[in-house]
Amino acid sequence: MNIFIQNKSNSIRKFLVFFLLAFITRLIFLYLQNPSTEKLIEDELLYWQSSLLYLEKGFLESSVIAERMLGFFIYAKTLLILSFKNLKFYLSLQSILDALTCILIYKTASMILPKQKTYIFLSAALSPLMVIFSSQVLSETIFLFLFTLFIFFLVKIILYKKHLFSNIAIAGLFLGLSTYIRTITYPLIFLSVLPLIIILIKKNVSNYKVFMACIIFLFFSLLPISSRISDNLKTHNSFALTSQTGTHLAYWVAPMIISETKNINRNDAIQLINKIAEKYTFTDDYYKNDKVFRKIGLEALSNVSKADIIYYWGKATLINLVAPSILLDKSVRSLPHPSFYETGNSLLWVKLLIGNQEYYTYLIVISIASISCLFSIISLIVGPLYFFKNDKIIFYLTILYILYFAILTGPVLSPKYIFPILPCIFLYQGITFYQIINFFKPYVLRKFKNKSI
Repeated sequence: MNIFIQNKSNSIRKFLVFFLLAFITRLIFLYLQNPSTEKLIEDELLYWQSSLLYLEKGFLESSVIAERMLGFFIYAKTLLILSFKNLKFYLSLQSILDALTCILIYKTASMILPKQKTYIFLSAALSPLMVIFSSQVLSETIFLFLFTLFIFFLVKIILYKKHLFSNIAIAGLFLGLSTYIRTITYPLIFLSVLPLIIILIKKNVSNYKVFMACIIFLFFSLLPISSRISDNLKTHNSFALTSQTGTHLAYWVAPMIISETKNINRNDAIQLINKIAEKYTFTDDYYKNDKVFRKIGLEALSNVSKADIIYYWGKATLINLVAPSILLDKSVRSLPHPSFYETGNSLLWVKLLIGNQEYYTYLIVISIASISCLFSIISLIVGPLYFFKNDKIIFYLTILYILYFAILTGPVLSPKYIFPILPCIFLYQGITFYQIINFFKPYVLRKFKNKSI
């Protein structure tokens, strides 16, 4: 009994130390940034202003409701109340949530890779991308928290037979809640059913229980977004949750591929999109317009070969996976540098960066940050190979996991698009850290032994 209490006490102490490490790291970065409402830009400004309106007036503008999920604004409204509308306090509370996500990643890792769990935690706690996003008024932090909870219970389903139905229900609920924040996981609700069936069959679960498990999973996954689906079907005759898919395809995906294949910048590519758009009629219905934008995007890509589309899709995914996260930091973004989107060519962008003395500070920062790219590349090789040798189910699930988000985000270049797959990246990085340390450990121990002699 005393041993059990002691182990429990040690475990709590360890979690507290880990939580404080993650939280203090985020807090230091946050206060070095000295955030203020005057510094909010792009989506941050939209979210902040819309959340204040939602808190004070109880409603959101129709365009915001159509483009974004309500879940984030409920979350932001809660933080605004708790922080008394103080931005620094708001982001400090968000940092607590991000630190809890790191603990969740640690707990998940302890079930899959108990030997590497501490390295996986450190990858999360010190992740530049997580730290940067926790200091911004965006949906990434709350989304990752909920999605990591989904992964945690999914791993429980894979590894354990106890409480199967309750774990499936909770996993489904957290997947639904993450979709209530960001619609990128909406198709995953339905795509998860097949892997779930395969996992349960491998666990020798009866056909009846497999069927019931799928019903339970779908019910709890769709529950948080059911009212949105129902309203959009009645009002707009659409299964889509938001009206963003078409504009993303037409004004982000298509221009990126066109600028690469035609060797033109993004602005010129958008002009080509606008010419195609002139042939179509738009209405006051955001969801009907969304379908029109999809047609425009598909028409714009119709002259591009499938091989080129796959190539640039894969190229962008690889770049996003290894690109330095510091590029998203506001201080770095504010440094003078050429716009990649306006340049439209990777080599030309690099030449402009090197050839202009005004850009040297930016060049030095990203050059130093790019050293981490080597480790990222190594971990993307070592991690999957380790799982392939030791755990085929986790290997296939992690690969499918990465492919899913890579396909949905498309060939748009930005490290922020790997945010949903960070838990998987941390697994790979933790494995790589562990392998590197084990490789050098014998040499270090031999050196100390020789010194002692």
